[in-house]
Amino acid sequence: MDELLRDVAFLIRNGTAVDALNAVISKAPDDVKEKAKKLFDDPNVIQSLDEKWADLLSLIYYAHISRYSAQLTTRQGIAGQVVSSLTAAKLSRKLDIPELEAIFLLSGAKALTLMGMKDRAEVCYLKAEELLRDLVKKDESFLKELADVLNDLGIIYVEMNEKEKGERYLEEALKIRRELAEKDESYLPVLAQTLNNLASLYKDIKKYAEADEFFDEAEKIYRKLVEKDENYIIDLAVVLCNYGALCRVIREFEKAEALYKEALEIFKKLTEKDVFYNSGVADVLMYLSGLYRDKGEFDKAEEYMKMANQVYNELLSKLQERSEASSGA
Repeated sequence: MDELLRDVAFLIRNGTAVDALNAVISKAPDDVKEKAKKLFDDPNVIQSLDEKWADLLSLIYYAHISRYSAQLTTRQGIAGQVVSSLTAAKLSRKLDIPELEAIFLLSGAKALTLMGMKDRAEVCYLKAEELLRDLVKKDESFLKELADVLNDLGIIYVEMNEKEKGERYLEEALKIRRELAEKDESYLPVLAQTLNNLASLYKDIKKYAEADEFFDEAEKIYRKLVEKDENYIIDLAVVLCNYGALCRVIREFEKAEALYKEALEIFKKLTEKDVFYNSGVADVLMYLSGLYRDKGEFDKAEEYMKMANQVYNELLSKLQERSEASSGA
């Protein structure tokens, strides 16, 4: 069964739970095979099986639910991701599959963070970090997951105001993601993500030169990504806003204004697809208002503040209309 466990672990990590289930069906004894075929329709069907077979099929089932739940953006979907991922992690530990335990702890921690349960997320991330550091010694393909954990832990510690610890984690994540991106450009998005995270931290702790360097690099990467995939335009707008905030702090007002105005145009264009992006429009108008106040251009600051409030009010009105229409349906 050890070989089958390795196959299942590989297929869950690199393929799908359905692939893993098919592998079990092809190699399992007949009594297991028949019940395995019914797993996704009725997971209770495996309760009469030998414990190890039941655990293996349960792992496949919860792996399937975890991946499905991760695609949902509702609170119910996020809660489902927590339960299924942490259950899959426990089953992975019981079956002695540390690579899957780490991956499901990472998935569960991400969902816990979205639910605002950062203390519980931290515990999951730290256990995943421990497992992944051991796995990386034998297989460097786990560097991707290790960098994910380090990046997310860094953000948590920054938000907990443990900035020195957050800085250490983000810097290690950046080092790994930079090395990965040098070999494979598919890692550029996560590299830009960590550059933006670390630059934002550097701005807060007044390491302005480092913040400038990393915001500039993140901006260039996102511009490159946008040329191939327009979906990265939102990430570019966010970096432009963050970079603008830095320029405002270091009193490079002209550059800040240019960055904010480009971000504003991006959000305005996005509102053509979804009115929700007006929240981004309003935010940038507020940033510009603050910038003009810093420059002593108080009339302009007031003008942009009024525009921001108008956009906010219009957005709230449209969202209310949408909510009422949905309730009526």
